[in-house]
Amino acid sequence: MRKFLSLVTVIFAVVAFLAVTQNLSSAAIPQTKNKSAIASTYGLQCSKCHGEDGKGIESLQPPDFTSADWQKSKTDKQISDVIRNGAGIMPGYKSSLSAAKITQMVKYVRAFGPKAAKK
Repeated sequence: MRKFLSLVTVIFAVVAFLAVTQNLSSAAIPQTKNKSAIASTYGLQCSKCHGEDGKGIESLQPPDFTSADWQKSKTDKQISDVIRNGAGIMPGYKSSLSAAKITQMVKYVRAFGPKAAKK
């Protein structure tokens, strides 16, 4: 009986941990239409270098999507071209993302920007 209670306690702790970490990680994801598909794609493909928060992994020097200056300096076409074709060490995603998904990803990247940078 003691082993059973220990097992139940461990399972409960793991489930509670997973629930808390899921809530924390989803808090950093900007809100967009079709959030789950785009957020999933960003999380799997982009966050490794650009970070969950869009600020980027400093040692890799990707753009900081939260910067108003960066947001103002890039057109949607420039962002979509980089997503499609890649730039520097970033690979292009034209073979794995449709044109519609690339457009959604541009909106997702824009959602990281400060409210003043949004149109």
